[in-house]
Amino acid sequence: MHSKTSMQDIADRLGISKNAVSLALNHKAGVSEELRARVFEAANLLNYRTEPRNRRKPQHLLVLIPEFIRTDTIFYYEMFWSIEKRAKEHGYTAILCGVTKDMEQQLILPELYHEMVFHGMLMIGVFHTDYARMLHELGAPLVTVDHYYDSLQLDAVVTANAEEAYKLASHLIARGHKRIGFIGSENMTKSFKERWTGFQNAMSDARLTIDMNHCIAGFAPLETLHASPDDNALAEFVHKRQSLPTAMICANDRIAISLIQILLAQGYQVPDDISVAGFDDIEAAQMITPRLTTIQVQREQLGCEAVDFLIRKIDFGGSPSKISIYGQLIERESCKPLEAASEEAVSKGY
Repeated sequence: MHSKTSMQDIADRLGISKNAVSLALNHKAGVSEELRARVFEAANLLNYRTEPRNRRKPQHLLVLIPEFIRTDTIFYYEMFWSIEKRAKEHGYTAILCGVTKDMEQQLILPELYHEMVFHGMLMIGVFHTDYARMLHELGAPLVTVDHYYDSLQLDAVVTANAEEAYKLASHLIARGHKRIGFIGSENMTKSFKERWTGFQNAMSDARLTIDMNHCIAGFAPLETLHASPDDNALAEFVHKRQSLPTAMICANDRIAISLIQILLAQGYQVPDDISVAGFDDIEAAQMITPRLTTIQVQREQLGCEAVDFLIRKIDFGGSPSKISIYGQLIERESCKPLEAASEEAVSKGY
C-alpha cells in the first residue's frame, strides 16, 4: 500500500493542496520552508517513493506559448522544431505547453508545471506582463523569445527589428524611393513598434519626410499577431488615397500580401505603380505574384540561441541580458528601382 502513496495522500494528511505538495517536493518556490519541511516529514511517514536515486532523472525545459499560436505552421513552427532539437543536443527534453487567455488572466500555471521537475523555462511570443512577472518570481531560469518586457528585467532573445527595418527602408531609399509609407500598428506589439522606429530612423537619416497620409496603424489585436489585418480597412485606405507612395513597407508579410492583393484588385500594378515590402519571410512570400521582397527572420536561430542562453543561465546564472538576432534582406520582384517605374502612375488620376 505504501508503494502507491501519492501526492494527494500527502496533501490530504496535511490539509493542503496537491499543488503545494508538488512545489515542496520539487524544491520550487511558492511554499514556505516550514511547510516544505512538513511535506517531507509526511512523505517519509507515508513512505512516498520518488524516482530511485541511482537512476538519472530526465532533465526538462518548459516551453510556454500562448494557446492561439500553438498550431501555427507559418511563423513559429521552425522555432518550435529548433528548440526541441537544440534541447536534445544539450541532454534536455523541451515540453511545449499552451497557455489560454483565462490562465493568463487568472495567473494560473499549467498543470504540467506541478507534475514534473523543470530546470528552466522559455516563453515564446507575447504574454500579459503580469503573467510574465509571476513566472519570473517563481525563481527558475527564464528566457523570453521573440518578445521582451520594458517593465521587467528578463533574459530575452529577439529579432533585431529596428535594425532590420532600417536596413529595408535604406535599401528602398538607395533605389530611388523618397515617398515611402508604412503599415503596421506601433501600439500593437513590441516588434511592430521597433520596425516603425527603424523605418523612421532610416527616413530621418536620409533627410526624408514621412507623410502620415501614407502610413496606417491600429489594425489587429494581440491575438492576431502575424495574422492578416482587416482587409476591408486596408482596401478602404488604398481606395481613399488621392495618391500612393512609391513604396510601402509593411510590418509583416501577411499585411504585405494582403496589400498586394488589394492593390491588384483596384487596378494597380506591383511593382510598376508601387513597390511593396514585408517582414518575416514566411513561405507565402515566395508564392504570391509578384514574389515579396522582405526581411528574413532567423526563426531557427532564435530557437537555438534561446535554448543555449537558457542552459547557460541554468549552469552559471548571471545578470539579465538581451540577445538580438539580425535578419537577412531578401530581394524579390515586389520592389524595383524608382527609375523603372512611373511616379505619375501612383496617382489616382493617371
